[in-house]
Amino acid sequence: MAKECVTVVEIGSSNIRAVVAQRCVNGIFNIKAKARVEYAGFFEGEFVEKALLEDEIKNLFNQISAVYKKPIDMIYVGVPAEFSKVTSAKEQTVFRFKRAVKDSDLDALSECASAKIEVDGMEILSVDPIYYALDDNRKTNSPVGIKASKITAEFSIILAQSSFIQTFNRIWSKVGVSQVEYLSEPLCEAMLVLDKEERERTCIVIDVGARSTSVAFVKGEGLTNLTSFSMGGSYVTSDLSEACGISYNDARNLKKQIVLSLQGGNNDFYELNTLGGRAVKIPLSYANEVVCYRLEVIAKTVNECIRLFAKEYVPYYPIYLCGAGVSKIKGGKDFFAKCLGRNISYGVPPIPAMDKPQYTSILGLVEAVLG
Repeated sequence: MAKECVTVVEIGSSNIRAVVAQRCVNGIFNIKAKARVEYAGFFEGEFVEKALLEDEIKNLFNQISAVYKKPIDMIYVGVPAEFSKVTSAKEQTVFRFKRAVKDSDLDALSECASAKIEVDGMEILSVDPIYYALDDNRKTNSPVGIKASKITAEFSIILAQSSFIQTFNRIWSKVGVSQVEYLSEPLCEAMLVLDKEERERTCIVIDVGARSTSVAFVKGEGLTNLTSFSMGGSYVTSDLSEACGISYNDARNLKKQIVLSLQGGNNDFYELNTLGGRAVKIPLSYANEVVCYRLEVIAKTVNECIRLFAKEYVPYYPIYLCGAGVSKIKGGKDFFAKCLGRNISYGVPPIPAMDKPQYTSILGLVEAVLG
């Protein structure tokens, strides 16, 4: 029997998306309804046109309601990296005698860790174990049932800006939603694309969106570090628009033609039929150079984030690329990897017909809710 439907909302840097989904008997998601609205997005942790958010959310829910006829009382909302912060805490419990570790022991450690964290203007989203260590200091992610006289844990604690939650709580109440739960978007994304064995060592998940890029360090069941900056794929589009003297929408269409692996000569062009009805020829090598410049800037900033936040030697950390900002440019991943000086793989949902980097964020939220 299929499980009940859940409604998930992703607050992207250029789009807000909603999905109503359920888990079927074969484990596959059944998407009952989906909707998307474009909006001005956010920049450095602030919404560009905050006054318009309410109308945009109402538009989103009108779209969903037109397809999914049932009332939506409960929603799950992803909090982007730009409105988030990661910290950590260690806790230890010593038993009176050696015994098997219980789930209740882990819950108690988690509660102690969260009780110690208080950051002005931030609220705790999740408390997740990075590792547990038993008597012999052997680290494990699954200590339940193992006999020990003590257990030590390091927890990843993800916090969200209180102003973000307050802003959206006001909006949800106005559209008739009575219950809201907020989830860490980068954490849900990482848990979806990385299996448990990969997370036994540190992995890096890079999500390049339209106007924002996040870099998450993932270990165990949590994030050890998280950072972000306001730059992404839409900057490539803006560069093409300015450099080629075409509109932003025409630049979007041009970007779809770009193939970075092509080495163009003097007589090689991208042919573009503009929205105004003109036929324009853009020198291939020039357009590719414009795109490469912006990807180099994004990659350089990502490398600075990695160097700043890595606690250990990082060249051996596996890197996974998510989001549409780079992945939808033909040859973008390979050029981005060259700029980073690292091998990178796409981070994709392990779901047939949905295994695209641009779906990892929204489906990560769905997976976290449906379990």
